[in-house]
Amino acid sequence: MSIVQSDPKKRSTVSGTVSGAPWAAIDAWAPGNGYKLVAGAGTDTRTYQKGTGFLVAPMMLVASLSGTTLTVQGWVQPTFLARLFAFFLIPAETNIGTDGFVMLIPRRMANKAVNGLLTQLGLPTIP
Repeated sequence: MSIVQSDPKKRSTVSGTVSGAPWAAIDAWAPGNGYKLVAGAGTDTRTYQKGTGFLVAPMMLVASLSGTTLTVQGWVQPTFLARLFAFFLIPAETNIGTDGFVMLIPRRMANKAVNGLLTQLGLPTIP
């Protein structure tokens, strides 16, 4: 996975300037909030995931560093079965903003965790 231009309804995206490499802070934050590194170890674009999709939809986070600009994307990715049982009314990706009712519980969980990281890094939070 990587940073992609995306509809704000699908992925919440925040960018900002950071001083130094943020990876130590992100890698320390991840296990404390239930996120695991799933792709990009040792690179400037890393993907983290919380959950497996059994009880709660997986919560995704991609962080990409380009120079001194860090871009963070967060979204909830419901499983195929969840989408099937909802007659595909649930989108494949849903942002982690707090507006709306679709996937409300996992979105709020992800929002709280990601905003904690963003605050720690000195970046704007996701409303």
